[in-house]
Amino acid sequence: MSEPNHKVLPGPYLGFQLKHIGDFLMTLPALGFLKKHTGAPVSMVVSPQTAELALRHNWIDEVFTLDRSKNFRHLRKVAQDIRQKKYQTAFIFDGQPRSLLTATLAGIKNRLGASGLYPLGLLSLLYSHKINIMDNLWSLESQAFRAQKMAAAVLGLEPGAPMRPPQPELDQASARRSSKLLTELTGQGPIIGLALQGRQLEKSWPLAHFITLCRKLSREFGADIFVVGAEEEIPLARNLARAAEVPMANFCGRTSLSDVILLAAGSDLFITVDTGTSHLVALTNTPLISIFIWTSPALWPPQTPHARLMVYNWALNRFALKPTDGPWLRPWISAPIITPDLVFKEALVMLKTASTKATEGRIF
Repeated sequence: MSEPNHKVLPGPYLGFQLKHIGDFLMTLPALGFLKKHTGAPVSMVVSPQTAELALRHNWIDEVFTLDRSKNFRHLRKVAQDIRQKKYQTAFIFDGQPRSLLTATLAGIKNRLGASGLYPLGLLSLLYSHKINIMDNLWSLESQAFRAQKMAAAVLGLEPGAPMRPPQPELDQASARRSSKLLTELTGQGPIIGLALQGRQLEKSWPLAHFITLCRKLSREFGADIFVVGAEEEIPLARNLARAAEVPMANFCGRTSLSDVILLAAGSDLFITVDTGTSHLVALTNTPLISIFIWTSPALWPPQTPHARLMVYNWALNRFALKPTDGPWLRPWISAPIITPDLVFKEALVMLKTASTKATEGRIF
């Protein structure tokens, strides 16, 4: 079990990423890198949650769905389906035991993982190669760059900057749904989307801050505000609208992942916490403010030059980061507390052309 000795490991290639939306989207640069430099087929094994995106992405030739909640019989069936395709090299991007076991049962000869990143105990013996991607700059590298480093090591190449993924090819049904949702907005001001909380509650910005921010955005811009999120976030969005006393559309539980991308493309600004929605917005060219409460902005930056990351000081301290470590030669905005006033000030900058766009008409 060692690193490839600069001998190119052959395709077709199969990647495994069974984690969440952000994890999947930050794996895409590695797939693009493989396709660009080899031209070989590149496929993915993903969770049911992200299969919708994988099936529509032109960097992915075939998609297998592996449900972590199901039993070993399901895993074995997926492995049998994979075996028929005769993949030569598997990338276990997620470091999950289920992924490594599936690749092994599928008979894939080259099974690669990141050395030391995901401890697997005795199961790590199933790797044929372990790639050391941990170096002196480790704490400053995004998940996207780490995945691309794995792909580059297999080809004996330098990884370069992470490739920015293109938007998936979305269908007309999503376009119609998104267009219909946007007709629920009542004003003529800039369209602003919100994502209020992440999968982990520790990622959530206080609701009181969102209330103050929404009042400012409505008063200063006459902003058309909508909220996206899971079905369980419907009461949270409802409470926000009631407390802020401003017009606001509640789209929680009413959108697919494709719908969120299209809603973002039709917006003038999106404001999120560190969650999967921020990475969906990053597939568009819409300005994005992403607020990091306690997670690493170096590891999880949305893959777009149009994002502005606002980070609590304790998140930087937790990962031994400095504000000047921000990507794209642009420091992160950091403070002991990211206040509504700080976010509003950045929104002013990012919405400077919003009034022109509003007078030219909606995208949908």
